[in-house]
Amino acid sequence: MKFLGIGIAVMVSMMVLTPMLLARIASRRRPRLGRVGGAVTLRMPRGHWAVLGTLAAVPCAAFSALAFLTEWRPGAESSGLVLGTLMGLLGIAGAGTLYLFEIRGRLVLDDVGLTRIGPLGQVRAAWGDVRKVTFNPVNNWFFLTLASGHRVYVTEGLEGIADFAELALAHLPRPVLEASPEAAEELRDLEKTYR
Repeated sequence: MKFLGIGIAVMVSMMVLTPMLLARIASRRRPRLGRVGGAVTLRMPRGHWAVLGTLAAVPCAAFSALAFLTEWRPGAESSGLVLGTLMGLLGIAGAGTLYLFEIRGRLVLDDVGLTRIGPLGQVRAAWGDVRKVTFNPVNNWFFLTLASGHRVYVTEGLEGIADFAELALAHLPRPVLEASPEAAEELRDLEKTYR
C-alpha cells in the first residue's frame, strides 16, 4: 500500500510538473538566431528532450523496480526477472533516444542545403533535392520530402524557425512552393512575424 501511495504521488507530480516545465522551456525559445559561419542551427530549446526523456524513464524504472521487488508465487519468480528486465530495457531505449535528441538533435541550414542530425545519424540534402513541402496546421509543423524519400520535420517550436522560413522561401524550388500554397503562406507569415 505504501508503494501505491508513492506511485500515485510521483504520477501526479509528473502530470503537473511536465507541462509546466515544457511551457517554461518553450517560453525561452528564440525564433531568430542568425547565421554563424554561414549556417543556422535549429534545435528545440535546451531541456525539452531531457524533460521528455525523464517522462519516459521514470515509469519504466518504477515498473522495473516493482517487478524485481514483488514477491512472486513459487515457480513464477522468473516472471519478475523477465518483466523487470523488459521494462528496464524499454526505459533505456526510449529515454536514451530522447536524451540523444537533447545532445545531438538539430537541423543545420545554409544557402546550399540542410542537414538533419538525429540521435544516431544524419541526412544531408541540397535545397533542390526537396520534392515537397507540407504544413500541418493542427500541430504547427512542416515536413520536407526529399528526393531520397527521407522526410525532414520542422516544428514551429524550434529555435530559429524564422530563419528556416527565410531560407526555405529563398532556396526551395519555385515549383515546390507553388505546389503547396498553404505551406508557402505559413513560411511567409513566420518570416514577417519575427522580422
